[in-house]
Amino acid sequence: MSVLGIIHLFSLSGLHVLLILTLIRKLTSFLKIPLELIDTLMLFLLPSYGILVGSKSGIWRAVVLAMVGIVFKKLGWSLSSLDIFSVTLLICLFVDPLAITTMGGQLSFLLAFAIMYLYKNTKFICATLKMNLVSLPIICFYTYQLNLLTLLVNLIFIPLFTYVILPLTFISALSVKLKIWNNVNDLFEGMYGFLDYFSNGAQFILVTGKLAILSVILLVIISLFYIESKSILNKYLYQYLIVFAACIMINKFPLSGSVNIIDVGQGDSILVTTPLIRKTFLIDTAGKLKFMTKPWAKRNSSNQVEHSTIPFLKSQGISKIDILFLSHKDVDHIGNLDILLNKFPVRQVNFGIGLNQNLRIQNVIRTHPEIEFKSRQQGDVIKTGFINWQVLWPKVKGKGENSDSLTLLARIKDKNWLFTGDLDIPSEQKILKNYQFKVDYLKLGHHGSKTATGDELLEKTQPKLGLISAGINNRYGHPNIETLKRLENHQVKYLNTADYGMISWYYDFFSNREKITTFLKGDSFENNRIKK
Repeated sequence: MSVLGIIHLFSLSGLHVLLILTLIRKLTSFLKIPLELIDTLMLFLLPSYGILVGSKSGIWRAVVLAMVGIVFKKLGWSLSSLDIFSVTLLICLFVDPLAITTMGGQLSFLLAFAIMYLYKNTKFICATLKMNLVSLPIICFYTYQLNLLTLLVNLIFIPLFTYVILPLTFISALSVKLKIWNNVNDLFEGMYGFLDYFSNGAQFILVTGKLAILSVILLVIISLFYIESKSILNKYLYQYLIVFAACIMINKFPLSGSVNIIDVGQGDSILVTTPLIRKTFLIDTAGKLKFMTKPWAKRNSSNQVEHSTIPFLKSQGISKIDILFLSHKDVDHIGNLDILLNKFPVRQVNFGIGLNQNLRIQNVIRTHPEIEFKSRQQGDVIKTGFINWQVLWPKVKGKGENSDSLTLLARIKDKNWLFTGDLDIPSEQKILKNYQFKVDYLKLGHHGSKTATGDELLEKTQPKLGLISAGINNRYGHPNIETLKRLENHQVKYLNTADYGMISWYYDFFSNREKITTFLKGDSFENNRIKK
C-alpha cells in the first residue's frame, strides 16, 4: 500500500490525530461542552496518545502542531497558520534534527505547508490531484518509481476511509461481540487483497530513476505555485509536466553507459548498461550462504537483491534486465536468482553449458516460462547492438563448478572487459591456448582467491585495472595476499568493493571520455591501489 501512496490511511500517522481531533470537537460541540475545556484536556490527552501508539515521529509532528495551536489560542495570540507551522517545525527539528532528512519527515512538513496555501474553494478531486503533485518529486527521489494508480486509489480510499472504515472501526470497538463484524472483516480482507494486487502489479509501476536534487526542488516550487491557482489546466501544470518528463527521459535514455561492480559483500553482481536506447545486462545475482543454527538463533536475513541490486537498478531508471548471465552454481553468485526473477522483469537468462542440470536452474526454468533460457559455450558470440559478448568458457558440458564458470570477453566502446566468474587457473590457461587478446579491465576471478587470476593470464592479457568483489573481513581471506602480489608484479592496479563500496566505470557515447567512481573513498591508497 505504500507503493499506492495510501499507507498513511492504514498505519498510525498524523492523519489519525487530525481525524480524532475533528471527531472529538464535533462530538463535544453537539453535546454543548465548552471548547475551552476540551482544548485544556487535549493538552494532556494528545501527548498521552502519542506515547500510547508508540511515539512515532509522524504522530508527534501532528501532536505538536495541534498543541502549539491550542497554546497560542489560550494565550490570546493571534498568529497565522504559517506562524504556527513555523514554530512546530522549529520544535520538531530541535527534538529530532535528522527528521528533515527522511522521506517521511519531508513529506509531512511539505504537505502540511502546502495545505495552508491550497486554494480554499478547490474541490476534492482537484485538491487530491494537486497534493499528489506536491508529494510526487519526494516519493520519486527516494523510491525511484511511482504507481500510475496512486491518484485514482487516493480519490477512492480517502473518502472511503474517512466516512466508512474509520467510523466502523470505532463502532466495532464498542460492540466487538456482534457477528456482523465477521462479515465486515471479510470485506476488509478482500479489499486489502485487491489493493495488494494493484500495488505489486509491475504493469502499474513506472520506474522513474532517481531525480536530481535541483529537479526535485524545482518541481516542488512549481507545485506550490500550482496549488495556489484556481484552475487545473494552467501554465504551472504544463511546466511541472515538462520538467518531470524531462527528468524521466534523462534517466531512461542516458548519454553514457556503465559497468558497475555492485557492492553485495562476499559475492558477485555486475551491472552493464549501454547509452541512449539502453540495454541492460546483469552478471550474477549474489547470494548468502546459510549455516545450520538452532531454532532460537534463527533470524530473518536480508538479501542483496532486494536491498542493493533492485534499488540500484531502479535508481538508474532501469525497469527490466535484457540478459542475465549466470557464471556458475555457487550460492554467492546465483543464490538470489529466484528472488530476482520474482521481483524484477528479466527477458533472457544465459548460463554455461551443463548448468541447466542444476536443481536451482531447473526449478526457475519450470516456474518462469515467460523467460528465455539459453546455454552458452566456447565460441558463442552474443550480439546485443552496442556490446558484443564473446563466450570464452566453458568448452564442454560441466556441472557448474568453479572450473566451468561462464567467462565473457566484452568489447565496450573501445575497451575490452574480461569477466571470469570463479574460473580457476588451469581453466584460464586452457582459454589462453585458444585465444590471444588484451584487456583493459579485468574482473578478478573468485573474489581475488589465490586459485584464480594466474600469472599467465595477467602476462598475456596485460590488464590496466583489476576489480575485486569481496566482503569486508570475509572468512575466506579474499583477496588473497598471493593474488595481490601477482597484481603488483605485473603492475596491475586494483580496486576492491570491500574498501571502496560499489565501483562504477562510465563512458560517453559522443566522446572518448571515461571515468571511474567509487561509493566510498577507501581506507587507504597504499600498495598499488588506484585513487578515486
